[in-house]
Amino acid sequence: MPLPDPGGRRHLREHLEQGAVILAGVLAVVAVGWAIHAGTGDDEPAAAPPTVAAAPAEQVPIPVPSMSPSPSMAPINEIIVEQVTVGDTVDLAAEGRIDWVHWGEKGRFSLERDSGGKFTLLEGTPGEPRLRHTASPQRFTWTGAPAGGATSGVTTCGTGHGFTLSAPAGTGSHTLRLYVGAMKARGDLRIELSTGGEAYTDSFAARGASMGTTAYVVSYRGSATGKISIKWITGATFDENCGGVALQAATLS
Repeated sequence: MPLPDPGGRRHLREHLEQGAVILAGVLAVVAVGWAIHAGTGDDEPAAAPPTVAAAPAEQVPIPVPSMSPSPSMAPINEIIVEQVTVGDTVDLAAEGRIDWVHWGEKGRFSLERDSGGKFTLLEGTPGEPRLRHTASPQRFTWTGAPAGGATSGVTTCGTGHGFTLSAPAGTGSHTLRLYVGAMKARGDLRIELSTGGEAYTDSFAARGASMGTTAYVVSYRGSATGKISIKWITGATFDENCGGVALQAATLS
């Protein structure tokens, strides 16, 4: 029987040892990879949820505001005044659709007025001195007026003396035309609404020997039912005898 070969066994043992070393290395690598996976697996971000496409803009309902009526504007107190030159002739009946008044044709307390005006235009309590004049450079006409028109009116003398007028006011617009004058004096005008708002003031002066005249066109409306008041007062006199203001006519439309 042949004897065992000691050299062959030695070579086999060397091969086995090398294989064991390689296997141990492989197992070590696998173990490290598993440890890393186990330590980081819980920290991985969760998968994003599926994206849901938004509805197109035209499909999204848009709230529409209710079409309720806006509140109406509150009426205001308003006075607008324009001073104008008086024409050669003034037709009071044609101009005063609501009412018209002329002063002084038949005397210092006489009033010539629209028979259908229902006394809408009113003069305040007459004061003294009060005189009739025929010095107006303009002529005023109405049905029954003197041929060619009237140049008459009323006048007063001295600082502080003058005339007052009034007419109805409301939320509707009205226009009052005032024909006044001054002779050797300065006239001060004040217009105000009883319903409130700012008063309007102005002055007109005539220093010559003849009467100076002017007209005020007053457009107005109030915030409620009330009246408009007008004061035409002698603010200063340039004649110690009888300088003062004059009043010829007024119309309302």
